[in-house]
Amino acid sequence: MTTFVSVAALLIALVTLGYAWMLNRELDRARERLDRYNRSLFKAEESIRTLRAELEDATTRLQVEMLRRSGDARFSPQMTVRAATLLHPQAQQVLAGFHLGGCSSCAVEPDETLAEICASRGVDEAELLANLNQLLGNGVNGVSQPQMVKIPNVHLDLAV
Repeated sequence: MTTFVSVAALLIALVTLGYAWMLNRELDRARERLDRYNRSLFKAEESIRTLRAELEDATTRLQVEMLRRSGDARFSPQMTVRAATLLHPQAQQVLAGFHLGGCSSCAVEPDETLAEICASRGVDEAELLANLNQLLGNGVNGVSQPQMVKIPNVHLDLAV
């Protein structure tokens, strides 16, 4: 009788071992599928992020072009840094002159408004806007055209 119980226990153990092996294989297949799905989701998320950035750039370009064509091309506090740099090619140099972008210690986000960066960094907003608006010419036929301005690369503060 002991032999019969031992053989039955051995058979049950083998069936259980086989079942555990099958479950382990199925778990491995499920992990592989999950990894594939995760990779696909990551690629899709990256594509969406790229498309959103392209959409933001295109939208900003269209807004700047509309400003130019309407003759209302002026730098304003609500304008983003991205729009400012698109409105005039030297706007980034003026911003860098105020330590707003241009190096790692004074970097700005392209979607921050000029008012936000002035407030957060203690820059006089009116002075920044006046300097930026000097870059814009009167234009032809009411359409404002950017003009290139010589910007000195050295700023001397001679306050005594």
